[in-house]
Amino acid sequence: MKQKRVAIGVDIGGTMIGTGIVDGEGRVYASPRTIATCANEPGEVIMANLLSLLKETLTDVADSNVQGIGIGCTGPLDTKRGLILDVENLPTLNYYPLKETVERELSLPVVVENDANAMILGEAVWGAGKGARSVLGFTLGTGIGCALVNEGKIWRGHADCAGEIWTSPYKESILENYVSGNAVTRLYKEYAQEEWPAHHIAELARNGDEVALRVWDVFAEALAYALSWTVNTIDPELIVMGGSVLKSADLYWNKVNHLFRQYICQSASENMTLHPAMLGDNAGFIGAAALILKQ
Repeated sequence: MKQKRVAIGVDIGGTMIGTGIVDGEGRVYASPRTIATCANEPGEVIMANLLSLLKETLTDVADSNVQGIGIGCTGPLDTKRGLILDVENLPTLNYYPLKETVERELSLPVVVENDANAMILGEAVWGAGKGARSVLGFTLGTGIGCALVNEGKIWRGHADCAGEIWTSPYKESILENYVSGNAVTRLYKEYAQEEWPAHHIAELARNGDEVALRVWDVFAEALAYALSWTVNTIDPELIVMGGSVLKSADLYWNKVNHLFRQYICQSASENMTLHPAMLGDNAGFIGAAALILKQ
């Protein structure tokens, strides 16, 4: 009997590391596994924990043909050498030989990619963008990520920095200070002198808190401007938005969808569709597995 082709996807975040087994149709096998990142521990400790997690995950695919391991991680990265560069929330893994270490220890090919690129690749081939020739994706979480998948391939740019819009200028600051989970917290603290996480500020807004509603309006306007600039530059077939802040989409989606169309070319506006991501909480490792199975 022919063995099923699968890949292991890894999603490395500042708080948690998740792994999962994915086949060529984007289906998840067995139960995903997670561990705490322990980001302030020495790099060797984090790597030992990751390798242990991967070895446990591999026990679930003993009867399958494992094609490799895809790793999605916040950037900036050196994807060719498989290095995490100057990433603030993973300080002890900066310049650690991630790809080389995992390949040596597990004897499998490893691909390391920006987490936004990986997530949007997964959405493009198996999720909300399936069937589209060009998919522009935004990930709205603690920060903001952006990626373009064209003809099934990630557009990385000359220096692997395509989509790094978070640092683009906006008002007196940068875009990420207005469009991200941290931005929602920052704005509410500025307006109300109280500090809450974004999901709590969403609940406040749903209960009629005027300051919270103002924060989400500012968020929506900034996101609409970011969408308009990228759409006018790239002219994608559709847009996918995902990430943890999507859980608060009822507070900004309609405004964003209406507003950004005012600033893009009419023909693009008439043909452009905006979709919520479909792969849910598993999107990170599913997209990372797509790096092996679909690139």
